[in-house]
Amino acid sequence: ITDKFVAHYFGRVFDNPAAAINEEMLKPESQSLEVYADGIGNLVEAEMKSALNYFQDGTIKYACPPLAVVLHVMAYGHYENKSIHDPAIRSMFTREALLESDWYKERLVTKQRRDTVLCMRNIQSLEDFMGRPGYEVEAARLGIHEKLMEAQRELVRVSDDAYLKELEGTIGADPIVFE
Repeated sequence: ITDKFVAHYFGRVFDNPAAAINEEMLKPESQSLEVYADGIGNLVEAEMKSALNYFQDGTIKYACPPLAVVLHVMAYGHYENKSIHDPAIRSMFTREALLESDWYKERLVTKQRRDTVLCMRNIQSLEDFMGRPGYEVEAARLGIHEKLMEAQRELVRVSDDAYLKELEGTIGADPIVFE
């Protein structure tokens, strides 16, 4: 971290970034071992407090498995009585493990539900437009009937179980927003 970095990025958060991050903090190599160790202790304590918030407010249930492990370790020093170095824990930090997790599957199902709801809303809007008295010519000019047929096909597509397979490899959708 440089002075320029602090001024640019911390200036967005702090009125006076130089007061929050001073020159001594930017050069830990010039600090005494005691001050350096105290600074590390402060960081660990702040990380622990921050991680504990996820458990206190219940949002830990929305964390992807690797992040949940990191937060457990930050808050409690272990995950299921295992260290972060345990091979069973380390194996959770792979793409394959994440894609096989219940967390990921829930995101795909949430995405499918949202897309289904969107399609139904689009169909309803198109049907409402076509049903307006005096809008027949405008509906024909805009191709509303064709758009309605396309929206109905899309609803069938996104409602099918095969759509979940199409979604694999995407981020899906965050279920916390859908609740």
